[in-house]
Formats: sequence, C-alpha cells, structure tokens
Amino acid sequence: MTSRTLDVAIVQAGELTEDLLGNLARLAALVRTAATPGDDGTTPDLVVLPELITTPYFCTGHDVDRTPWAQTIPGDATDLFGGLARELGCAIAFGMFERTAHHVTHNSVVLIDATGEVLTWRTPDGGGVPAYRKLSLPASKVGDVDIDEKYHFSPGQAPATVDAFGTRLGCVICYDRTFPEYWAVARALGAEVMLAIVSSLGTREDLFLAELQTRALESQTWIIAANRGGPETLNGVTVDYFGLSCVVSPSGEIVALAPAHRADQTLRVTLDLDAVPARRASFPLARDRRPNVLRLLADLTAGTVRAAPLPRPAALPSEVIG
Repeated sequence: MTSRTLDVAIVQAGELTEDLLGNLARLAALVRTAATPGDDGTTPDLVVLPELITTPYFCTGHDVDRTPWAQTIPGDATDLFGGLARELGCAIAFGMFERTAHHVTHNSVVLIDATGEVLTWRTPDGGGVPAYRKLSLPASKVGDVDIDEKYHFSPGQAPATVDAFGTRLGCVICYDRTFPEYWAVARALGAEVMLAIVSSLGTREDLFLAELQTRALESQTWIIAANRGGPETLNGVTVDYFGLSCVVSPSGEIVALAPAHRADQTLRVTLDLDAVPARRASFPLARDRRPNVLRLLADLTAGTVRAAPLPRPAALPSEVIG
C-alpha cells in the first residue's frame, strides 16, 4: 500500500520593512528558492511562511495607524501568492493582516492551493472562512517589548481546519500555541498536521521548542512551525525575532530545525502522514482523555461553577492577641 506523505518547505523570513511592495517581491523570491526541485526533481507540496509576514510586525506600538496595511481576501497578497502557487505547482501558507468586507481586522493565515485558489477553513459548526484567524490576542510585555494585538485585531471565533494533500490541517498563530485546548479541538476535528505560524521574540525563545514538542506529543500531530527570524526595525525600535522554525513529529521529536535569529532560512522535510494514526494507535491518548474534566475546566472558567475558597492562612504568632 502506498504511504501518505507531505513534502514541506518552511521559509524563515524576517527583516521586513515599510516598503510593502518590496516585501512581497522579496517573499516571492524566497518562495521560489524554497520551491526549487530537490535531488529527485520534485517540488514541495507546501511552502509555509511566518505570521503577519507581508508587513513588519507592527503590534509593538499605537502611535501610527497601521489599518491601511490590512488587506482583503482576495487582495494583493493572495493574488501574488496565488500566481506563485500556479507557477511553481505547490501550495503556499502565509500569515497576513486581514480586513474583512465589514472592515473587521484579523491576524490571519491563508492557505492557497497549487491551482492558486484560496482554500476554505471549516469551523466546528460547519461554517467556512477564508483564513484561520488568531484566537488569543496578547497584550503583555515580552522581555522589554510591549505587545498589544488587542488594539489592532479582533479575535477569531473558533479553531478551524482545512482539508488538503490527503489529510486535514489545523492551525495556531503564535500566542495560540500556549493554549493546549486549541490543539485538542483541532485534533478532535480530525487534524493530523498543525501549522504553527509565528512571529515570536524575547523570553519566549527559552521554551519555544520544548513547548512545541509537548504540544506534538499531546495532540499526536505533525507540527510545521514557521517563525520570523532576525532583527527588524519599525518606528525607530529594533526587535530581534528568534527564528528556530522547525518540524516536530507526532511523538514530539524535532526532525528539522532552522538557525536562531537569522532571516531568509529554509527547511525542506517530507512528513510521513501515516505516522499519525500509527502513533495514536500505539499510545492511545484520545481513549484515556476525560471529557468531564474538560467540561469542568470550561465551567470553572465561565464561572458557572465555583471552586471552593482557599482556606484562610493560620495566624502567625505575632498576630495572635494574648
């Protein structure tokens, strides 16, 4: 029986500028390089780029209105990558700043197939959306860098999956990766491969690979992680994105890894998709999951049930009145 495989190229792009047309031209050149036929004469099935990669990462400030950078789907970016996909005969996944027809903005990932068509992502209720939209938007300090995506975007409504290459893919965007429930839902929806589309920096580097390895082990999916790499300057501030784009197996092993803090790096890996059901059969985590515990977590988070209050600490001797 023929095994199922997925030939993937990851482009660790970075060092983007405010020249948006120049960015697209540079990305196109990188995609062409990544899609160069290998020793066996084949091109990859899929080329994957990082989060918000058609622009510099702009969520480190509020002083400049970046709304004009948002694009519709279809739009200039999808037209460019759609043409590239047709020319090269491979699919392309990339992160972008999306503006809907109702002028709602999202941090999104688009998947374009080898015919140049934008694929539809399916939500758990059976609906369709043109992109996976980031669910959790950070507003916090990472090292000495202030991040506020809540100012720039609206969150997506639910995890979503897309069928392609004889398999089903899920997605997380950057901060989403830290929420195990998103991975669990994608797996429950049938995902065998997860795209982790990232622009990560600072202290998040310390546990980046370990976190992805853990998520792969938990979800028993292949992970294709594309992170921005290298220093990038916007509004007079330079931020260094740590790269480390990688592929992680369903058992949590790193099978390919790009260098740290460097832009314009590529990885090429062939995934054995049949390793996913094999791993799930040999280590049946889904069988042993406790849905009642997940329901309890949801109820506690929503406040529909309450945890018992913490006991009051015993008084210290100096607090006892004698």
